[in-house]
Amino acid sequence: MIPGEGEIMPKSREQNEKIRKESKRNILLKSIPFFARNGVEGTTISELTKGIKISQGAIYLYFQSKEDLYCESIHFAQEVVASEELLKIGEMDVPAIRKLRYVSDLILKKIVEDKSYVYYMILATSDMATGRGYEGNAMFDMMCDIVKKGQKDGSFARGDAGKIAEYYWSVVYILSVKRCNDPKCAMLNSSELERIVIG
Repeated sequence: MIPGEGEIMPKSREQNEKIRKESKRNILLKSIPFFARNGVEGTTISELTKGIKISQGAIYLYFQSKEDLYCESIHFAQEVVASEELLKIGEMDVPAIRKLRYVSDLILKKIVEDKSYVYYMILATSDMATGRGYEGNAMFDMMCDIVKKGQKDGSFARGDAGKIAEYYWSVVYILSVKRCNDPKCAMLNSSELERIVIG
């Protein structure tokens, strides 16, 4: 028999790895709304498997536990939110007050227009809003840099730049949770959000 005529060729190691990565990513993508709406404690594996239409065994093939899946979901969400578009703002050669406006405009627009972005933002900012640590969080680091530059040029409130960045992202977290629960809720505008930083 000639290969390709009814015979299934074995997959290469690269093909298997690609399938594995895609399957894991698919589980992460579909789990994020559950964790965003219910948190890790309020989400059960049985709800996840039913909601994303996958077996428990398949979840445990890629993740050691629900908590492991939750942690990876947070990291995935942080990567999505800390997109190139957002991080480029931090690198712009403009005054800190303009950078802050660009960040605020971008995230508030996306929160209003994109339900999936709301889910990502809830998970991406949950550690900052609950004080569970945020070392290495690109969003936090970018906002700290913006705050420090604004304090240096006198346009922002004095104080611990890390705390101010934490407060900023905590308010974004609250706005995202409100939007998740009530898509028609009133939102802050950029000027109102920026008062946390400007004082």
